[in-house]
Amino acid sequence: MTLTQLSYIVAVAKHRSFLRAAEASHVTQPTLSQQVQKLEEELGVQIFDRQKQPVITTEVGEKIVAQALITLKEAQKIPELIDETRGDLQGEVRLGVIPTLAPYLLPLFLKKFSDENPKLHIIVDELQTEEVVKRIHSREIDLGLVVTPLEDVTLVQKPLFLEPLLLYVSEHHPLAKQKHVGTKDLSQNDIYLMKEGHCFREQSLHLCQSRQKPNEHRRVQFESGSLETLKEFVEKGEGYTLLPALATLKIKNSKLLKHFVSPVPSREVSLVHSPHFSRAKLLGKLSDCIQESLPKDLRNVAATQKLKKIPVQL
Repeated sequence: MTLTQLSYIVAVAKHRSFLRAAEASHVTQPTLSQQVQKLEEELGVQIFDRQKQPVITTEVGEKIVAQALITLKEAQKIPELIDETRGDLQGEVRLGVIPTLAPYLLPLFLKKFSDENPKLHIIVDELQTEEVVKRIHSREIDLGLVVTPLEDVTLVQKPLFLEPLLLYVSEHHPLAKQKHVGTKDLSQNDIYLMKEGHCFREQSLHLCQSRQKPNEHRRVQFESGSLETLKEFVEKGEGYTLLPALATLKIKNSKLLKHFVSPVPSREVSLVHSPHFSRAKLLGKLSDCIQESLPKDLRNVAATQKLKKIPVQL
């Protein structure tokens, strides 16, 4: 059994095709197929059902592929550790970022971090929190940028900053007349929400004092997978939505944007990873770069405001 053979079966499982797996692995299909078959013969099991199109993994094959992923990631640590002792960040790092952070936080630090570490290949996936956790455990990604604390205490959670929340309210809504708002002013009947599966949806509902069912007389109920869509809907509608501070940078002077009275509701943004993640230098440099790239008022917010952290519910 070789690492090359393990990489081939992972590629076949991913692409569900021997041809596409060979192309992705930069070898000919006969070469890849021969090595996969050789591994199956050595193990005495069939990893793939070749009678199906696309190719599917057998029951035992799924377990072998899952273990192969772990083995490959662990083997990759050796050259990465050597590089880090030399002061270089090289190799590859996969980062999962939740949708309510990705479009606002990534542009602040990603180019700078990449420019400072030109030998590092950075792969970013936009994923919901549950999927980030799942892929860290399966070794498909290395790090996650999510909102914490998580219920999964097996992951290491490194807090980076607290992000205040603000209210974005339609000009036709009664709250539009208030200069500041409190959580006691919020109702589930008036809010436009993220769709099911987004942790920010649950955090928003957690702040609403009213636990009533949606108002049957309300003409429009709306949910979206995008904060930008929720913003547009508020601007043309009658309700309101909650926004993290980074999502308000381009509209910070808008009259529709309302600040909360103290204690200001906030969410904790963290880097999360497996306890087996050993690239301490990479983690330190990435954490520092993110924190240094934050807007000045957000970097100082913990020192100037009383914040109330909202729990995460998955």
